[in-house]
Order: sequence, then structure tokens, then C-alpha cells
Amino acid sequence: MRITCSPGFPGSMIGSIDLQPSKYYSKPSINSKITDYVDPELITIPYVEDSEFGLHFDNMKVMNGTYKDEMHVSYDVEFTIDVDKKGYITQFEHTFQLERYLDLVRTQSYKVIKTNWRGQTFHVMTYSYLEEVIHPKNVLFKCNNAEDVFVVAELMPHRVGGIVVQPNNLYLHFRALISARDDLYPLDYMCEPDFDLSLD
Repeated sequence: MRITCSPGFPGSMIGSIDLQPSKYYSKPSINSKITDYVDPELITIPYVEDSEFGLHFDNMKVMNGTYKDEMHVSYDVEFTIDVDKKGYITQFEHTFQLERYLDLVRTQSYKVIKTNWRGQTFHVMTYSYLEEVIHPKNVLFKCNNAEDVFVVAELMPHRVGGIVVQPNNLYLHFRALISARDDLYPLDYMCEPDFDLSLD
């Protein structure tokens, strides 16, 4: 899975996560600076089987509309999150501190978890620390009415430099993707670590 990090606004980085392999997808970047900061032996996206993990999602509110329907209604985003014609998410971008990105890689917080939920098998792709992914105040958005892919999100007031500047506007923080569509989100791609760090 391609997860990039490059300079953005002053004091922060812009991260981009390609959730699906693009037809233009290339092999992991050989120019990435990630091994300058993280031990190469830690650079991996673990695959874990935990049949009980899906129970965490039973504690979360499922929003009425799809992810796309709810945008600008129940939440806003820093950047547009790309979806295909059927509403499945293909890519998202967000800002964060460089140290958070490095620590997420170092702690192997980006991972794929096979679990059971709602009576079927799902794969959960995590993009945050575990405690952020399973927080009971998170909400779930279905990608479409097939209800075979969901977004796990935390909705928080907009902050700049740690200070709340828009208390009445909730911004979506993408914590995980729950997918029963291995055809759209293939495991060999999701588990391939492609952490592309650029500091230029």
C-alpha cells in the first residue's frame, strides 16, 4: 500500500494513502527517505487474524447516509477524498506532523486485520494507532448501499496548531477502512509496505 509523506503547510506534512492499486502503480519508491529514520526491519504492514476485532465496531454509530452523502452535512474534510463511480474510496490525503508518520510506521500501526463482523469476513486496514481506531466515539460511514465497505472515522472540531478554530465544524479523521471487497482492495497490495517519505 502506497503511503506518502511530503512537506505541506509550515510545520506539517501532507500524507496521501492510495487505497487501491492504480493502473499507473509502480513498485515502491527507491528514493524514499524512510530508512533514514526507521529501522528497515520495522518497515512492514502486518497481516493479523483476530475474529473478535469486529466487535469494536458494534459500539460505534453507523451514520444514515453514505460517506459521500454525509460530506458537508455531518462532516468536512481537509482535502477531497477520492471515490470511484460506485462510491468506493480510492485515495485520501491529510496533514500531520512528520513524527506521527514516522511513529505510525515504527510501531507498525498501519496493518491489515482479518476479522468477522455482521456475520461475514472483513479485512480492516488501519491508518492510526489502535486506540484511535477502536475508540467507541468513532462513527462508521458505508461507501454505498451494498454495505460491504465502511470508513471508520473520528469527527473532531477543526484545529490549527492544536487550537480549535472552528468548534461547530466537524472534520473527518480517517482511522480505518473495513472491507469485504478483496477485489477492490487486494491483500497483496494492501500488505506491501510502500512508505514514500520525501523531505524536499
